[in-house]
Order: sequence, then C-alpha cells, then structure tokens
Amino acid sequence: SNKFDFTILTSGFTAVTNQFVKDYLEKTLDFISSNKIQMIYYPDFFSLGYKMKIDKDINHFLNKVAARDTVGQSRAVAHRLVRIIVTIYKVRSIGELLERINLVLDEINNSYDGQKNSPEIQSLKGMIREFEEELVWAHYGIGTKNIHHLRLGFYKGDIFTEVPKRDRDVLPILKQLQELQPDVISLAFDPEGSGPDTHYKVLQAIAEAIRLWGKEKDLSELKIIGYRNVWYRFHPSDANVFVPVSLNTMAELDDSFSTCYMTQVDAPFPSYELDGKFSTLTQSIWVEQRRMVQLILGKNYFYSNENPRIRGTHGFVFYKEMKVDEFLSHARDLANMMEGVI
Repeated sequence: SNKFDFTILTSGFTAVTNQFVKDYLEKTLDFISSNKIQMIYYPDFFSLGYKMKIDKDINHFLNKVAARDTVGQSRAVAHRLVRIIVTIYKVRSIGELLERINLVLDEINNSYDGQKNSPEIQSLKGMIREFEEELVWAHYGIGTKNIHHLRLGFYKGDIFTEVPKRDRDVLPILKQLQELQPDVISLAFDPEGSGPDTHYKVLQAIAEAIRLWGKEKDLSELKIIGYRNVWYRFHPSDANVFVPVSLNTMAELDDSFSTCYMTQVDAPFPSYELDGKFSTLTQSIWVEQRRMVQLILGKNYFYSNENPRIRGTHGFVFYKEMKVDEFLSHARDLANMMEGVI
C-alpha cells in the first residue's frame, strides 16, 4: 500500500491577518474563563502535557465540522492556540498563559495591517497555518506524524524574500529525502513572478536537494509531479497527465477549504481573477481545463462515454510528470530565465 508524507517547507504566516489572530485569542480567553479548556488544569500540562495528544485537537475540530458545530470548532482552535502559546513563550502556569495572551493582543492592537510582526507573532501565525494543513490532510486519515513542518529560513516575512541558502534551506530538505526515501515527489511547479515567489524559491531549493541526493542514490526511478494552482496554470501542451474531476470532488474541495483554511476564506491577497475563495477560483480553472479538452474530444465523448468516471467528469486537473533529469533541467532553465542567464 502507499504511504504518504506531506512536508510544508514554509509556514505561510504572512497570509494570516492580525484580525484573525485577535478574534481567536479573544475567543480563547472566553473559553478559558468558562472552563472550556480543561487540559490546562492537568498538573503536568505546562511542562509536558502541552506536547501530548495534538492529533486530538484535529479530531475534535473535524468532529465538530461533521456536527456543524461552529462553537465546537472554535474551541478546538483555542486548544491548539494554547499549545502554540505555551510552545513559543514557554509559559509555565495558567496565570502566565492569560498574561501572555493579553500581551500578544496588546502587540497586535498596536500594529497596523501589513506591518512586519515580531518573530514570536510570526511563529504564532505560522503555527496556525500549520494547524490548517494538518486539518486538511486529516480528511484522508493522515496523522501529524506524517506531516512535517520545515520552516525554511529564507521565508522571513520581508517584501522581497531571500534566496534559499544551501546549509540553511537545502540541507533540511535533503535530510527529509534521506529519511523518507520517497518514490514520488510532488511540488508546486510555478515560475517566479507568477504569484508568491515562495513557490519558485521552494522549487529551486527542492531541485538542489534532489541534485545532492542523486550523488548518493540512484534516482532513475524517482517520479516528480509538478502541479500548479491559482497563481499559474499549465497550457494543455505543457502537461502530460489530465485527471478527471467530478462534482463530488469539487464539493469536497470547497468544503475542506472553507472549513480548514480558516485564515484564507477571506484571503488578504486574493488572485487578480477573483476576489473570493481560492477554492472557487480553483474550480473555475478545472472547468475551463475541461472545456479545452472538450474542444478536442467533443461534448459527446463525455456524456456518451461507457466509463462512468468519464461521464461524471466536469473538470480536469493538469499536471506534469517528470523523471529527475527532466525536472532538474526545467528547474535550471527557470533559474536561468529568471536570473538573466542566457
């Protein structure tokens, strides 16, 4: 059977607004005052317990999603926020916890939107985003032991992010590859300037890690899957795998995005194509890609097809499957194009 691991190389803390953090910290204070966060009363919580049962927060949240209990979902988020604050600020008691939450609220209230946050607030926002990732993959039964947050150092919240460095950014990826020994690697295959340049820089860091890994291991059977999302898309001639998408999949996408990516439902940096949820834009891209395929195959290919999956196809995902040499060549070409080498 297949084993899946998901590695998040940058946390994405810049996508979390001050208002979101403020709202949920205030909810957390309310839950604490009404004794709705009972784990903080365990005698070893502030020394050891805060690290335990983190998957329980995820299960709690998703159970409340199933029950359509929005208050219960907020309570699950509050549990995770408490763990995050204890982790970042090393608080050792309920009194210190309450004091620290209020200090964080003061700092946020005295910051303007878009201002670079302190490293601690950046970590807080980043760990909220990481929780969102864990919620999404938990839809498929993936636990936190198979989700890895590398927090690469080039991502610092500056307007212009640094170029990844070998020791700081590439070697942690290489270590992951050595430990996990993947047969398939998937990554965002976006050129720089097509959206957040984080995607391009992560691509280059992964490419360099794979080059280094290839010096110690035969990678001839390794498969690379390059995908694109709302920021950039494949022309059909550039992709070599077209995946049929059903209405059920579209509904699953929208529901999981809306419930799990809480900070992104009202994204501070939406696409120029749509001032709305990224899941809505993604669905429109899938539908447009089906239209492209339909121009070649014809309408009746779908509604008259003997295969029920094809009959139920209302969108397509395009991606590019590559061997290592092809991927590294593409990464090198992108780097040369972006960095002015002819």
